[in-house]
Amino acid sequence: MELKNIAILGPRGNVGSRLITELLKDGSRFNITGITRPEATFKAPEGSNITHLAVDYTSLSSLTTVFAGQHAVVNCITGGAMQYDAIRLIIDAAIAAGVKLYFANEFVGHVESKQFQRLPEALTGAKARIRKELVKMGNAGGEMKWTSLNGGPFFDMWLMKGPAGIDIPNKRARIYGTGNNPLCWTPLPTIALAAANMLRNPAPILNRPIYICPLPGLTQSILLETVERVLGTKFTADHIDVALINKNALIALERGEDGKAMKGLVISNQFYEGDSGNDFSALVENETVGVQVVGVEEAVRQAFENWGVTDPIVESMFNVNACEI
Repeated sequence: MELKNIAILGPRGNVGSRLITELLKDGSRFNITGITRPEATFKAPEGSNITHLAVDYTSLSSLTTVFAGQHAVVNCITGGAMQYDAIRLIIDAAIAAGVKLYFANEFVGHVESKQFQRLPEALTGAKARIRKELVKMGNAGGEMKWTSLNGGPFFDMWLMKGPAGIDIPNKRARIYGTGNNPLCWTPLPTIALAAANMLRNPAPILNRPIYICPLPGLTQSILLETVERVLGTKFTADHIDVALINKNALIALERGEDGKAMKGLVISNQFYEGDSGNDFSALVENETVGVQVVGVEEAVRQAFENWGVTDPIVESMFNVNACEI
């Protein structure tokens, strides 16, 4: 299968914008179309020949029209913004338009884990339910193939904006539990590289998910130690009862209090050894998509270079405690 015409849904987003940057390195190899809602203010990179089309995401005919002639549809829209009916409409339109490959918008989660699948679909999107349908579609031998890419949370964003439990400007940290739970995280530029390589060479990735992890052996404690070493300073660290965060979040989830449960579950899914759903190391195949293993220090230094070390974190993403029940 050769892919030339690539439609990217969500071209302004974290993944979509970086994927476009990566694909543009190939010059004229790809014809890229950025597809947005009519009100979106997407602007193609200067000097590029990217086409911009607006679409009504609630209309099968509108989607089918903009997908006509496309070889691949890459869904980079944030998961929480993509509920089941919306994704199903995109897939149905892609099939109707004769698209060769649908690239699902998974990217950040271990979709096959029970911990991911229990997360409120209204807040995370229908990734897990759609994955099951894509598998069935592939097994049925349909003309359109599918794939997805999973690299866990974006390493650089989690480190720099607060969810990793590290506040770089204020030299403080929150260590959840032991701090030694394995973390499968991937920097955003690596996600973009892997996704681009999947489009460059789709044969090995058809009708199956791809998992990558360029930072084997990463834990929260190792991450904090590395940040301190790179900056040459010690952080003040608080130790947080992640078991309680997990317990209360599960109670809230059982009560149907999804919003209250969500933050706690996201944190415990990463950091709590007793109920963590983030370790997909057994599924990793970096070499299939041209991803190289890097050291934690190299990844930290690259994040500092790309993001700076003075911007404030998002306090609500950093300061996560057990919810009240």
